[in-house]
Amino acid sequence: MNLTTLLFISLLLFGFLTSDFKSEQKKYARVREAYAEKETAVKSVLKSNAISMESIQLLLISYKAEQELEVWATDNNHSSFKKIITYPVCAASGVAGPKVKSGDLQVPEGFYHISTFNPVSSYHLSLKVNYPNAADRIRSKGLNPGGDIFIHGKCVTIGCLPLTDNKIKELYILAIEARNNG
Repeated sequence: MNLTTLLFISLLLFGFLTSDFKSEQKKYARVREAYAEKETAVKSVLKSNAISMESIQLLLISYKAEQELEVWATDNNHSSFKKIITYPVCAASGVAGPKVKSGDLQVPEGFYHISTFNPVSSYHLSLKVNYPNAADRIRSKGLNPGGDIFIHGKCVTIGCLPLTDNKIKELYILAIEARNNG
C-alpha cells in the first residue's frame, strides 16, 4: 500500500471523503421526517428574509431570563446577520448566573459552537454545544465543569436548552444547511 492509499483510507475513516453532510444526516429517519415536515416552512422563512439556503450561516443567541433562543442568519449575498426566528425555550433549570460545575443545573453562559449533531437523541434531535470551553474551565476553578450541553427537543432540562420536538426540527434543518455549506 502506498502513502496515497493510506491517506485515502484514513480520510474515509474520519468522514472527510464521504458524501455531503446533509446526505449523511438524511440517512436517519428523524432527519428525513424533519425535512418532510419542515423544509417548506424553513425555506419560506429564509425566502422572506432574502437568505439563501445554499450559503446560509447561522448565529444562535440564547437569553436565559427571557427563555428565548434567537436565530440570526446571513449568506454570501449579505454582510451582516439578520434575526430570522425566535424560539421559546420550553423548560429551564438553575438560577441566574453561569454554569460552574457538573450537576449545578445551570445553563452555560458564553460563546460556543455546535460540535455534534445527534439525529438519534433521546431528546428527539439534538445539537451539542462545545461546553466547556477554555473560559468555562477557568471559571470552574478546578472543579469538574460538566458537559453534554445540548439544544434539543422535549421539554425537560438539567442545564440544556430544550425546544419542542416541533421546533428542534426547524432548527436542526437550519443547522444542517449551515454545516453543509461549511
